[in-house]
Order: sequence, then structure tokens, then C-alpha cells
Amino acid sequence: MQPKSTSFAPGGYRFVPGRQFSGGVAAERGFALRRVRFREPLPLAQGLATARAILDAAGRPPEALAACELRSPLPLPIADFLAFNETYLAALRSQGFTAAPPYPIGRSNLAPILAPPAEVVLFAVTFTVPAEGPAEGAGGTDFFISGKPETSAAPSFEEGIVGGADVSPAGLRMKAEYVMRELRARMAELGVEEARVTGAQAYTIHPLEPVLEIVTGRLPLAWGGLTLVPAHPPVTGLAFEVDLRSVSQECVA
Repeated sequence: MQPKSTSFAPGGYRFVPGRQFSGGVAAERGFALRRVRFREPLPLAQGLATARAILDAAGRPPEALAACELRSPLPLPIADFLAFNETYLAALRSQGFTAAPPYPIGRSNLAPILAPPAEVVLFAVTFTVPAEGPAEGAGGTDFFISGKPETSAAPSFEEGIVGGADVSPAGLRMKAEYVMRELRARMAELGVEEARVTGAQAYTIHPLEPVLEIVTGRLPLAWGGLTLVPAHPPVTGLAFEVDLRSVSQECVA
């Protein structure tokens, strides 16, 4: 598949267009991605204000924000989830971040079953920084692929759930096959290398064993590993979701 991403020059990255958040981002040449995870996740508005301060301190414009990772109290019915997305976009705009079509900022979201937050919180942010290195034109290899659950295009949300309500080992394998195929397609659209994945997170409350080979066998995760987060995807009725990243810099704030 040839790259089909859209350039977002003010941020120093390109992205796969999506609805209300992008399917993923990749640093342009001359830039790298920096991921900052909060030691204590912050309520959304406070977290975005803190993210703005972090970018300011790094000398980066608000357009450099490339991805947000959220944690939610509970999965929501699809109508409520779409309504929440409008609240999320308003929160981004309040801090000067880009939150207008075609929505370049990537995102992952989940509802953890262990110590769920009382409200939506910001868990981590990723933004572009100038690439370090002596070679002219260095960088341009980092990426963040937004969380992808087992949903496909269909006349209704329920019809689009791959495997439906089947969470047997066979049903989970069907879901995982679809999710990993879609994630690889997004990487192809961004023109990035699968071999550069530095981390992956799987969100499910179901046993991972039936799908572990499907997830790890599709990507070179043997060294970076796969993080299992016991959690629901953010929308009621979904059972399995994965996100991916390749970042040059990671830290805890």
C-alpha cells in the first residue's frame, strides 16, 4: 500500500485522517516523537493544561501535539462516546491545540478495570521535537498508531463489530486478526517501518493467550514487548483493541 497520509507541516508530522482524531501520526524528516507519561494521570482539562506547559518548556508550538492517551471510568454507548468526543475537542481547543477537521492528533482511550478513574484522565501525550543527530535530515522514523478496536465500516455500529459478541477463543482470534491487519494498513499509509515499533498496548478483559501469537507474530515485538492493560475499549460492545508506537524519547513526568 502506498502512503496515503496527510501532511501537518505546523506540527512536523503527517497523519491518517479520521473522525475527531486521526488513525495515527508519523514524524516528518527532521523531527522525532517524544512521549511523556504522567506518573499520576490528570483530569482531562488539567492534563491538557500541563501538556501545554510541557510543550512550551520544550520550545514547541501547540501544533506539535501529535497524540493523546486517555483513561475513562467506563465504556460508553456509541452515542455517548461521540458526544464525549466533542467535549474532548473543546478541551483541546481551550489550550490552543489543533482540534478542527481533518483532526490530525492521534488518540488512544480505554476504561481500565483496575483502579478506574473517577473521570476521564490524560495518561500520556506525544509530541514532535527536532531530531537529534549529526546527519542532516535525521529523524522522520517515529510514529504513533491510534488505538484500533474490532470495528469496521457498516450501516450501524453494532453491525460493524467484527466477530460480534463472540469472545470465545475463536471469536477473539477473529477480532485480533482484523485489528492487526488494520494497524499494519495504517503503518503502510504513513509509510513507516513495522520493524521500528518500540511498544504496543493491548486492551481487553479477556485472556490474551488465544491471540498472543496473532499480535506478536504480526510485528517484531519480541524485544519491545506487548503491554496488556486489563481494560475495556472505550465503547460498549467492544472487546479488543491495540495501539502501537515508535518513539525516540520516553519519560515519566
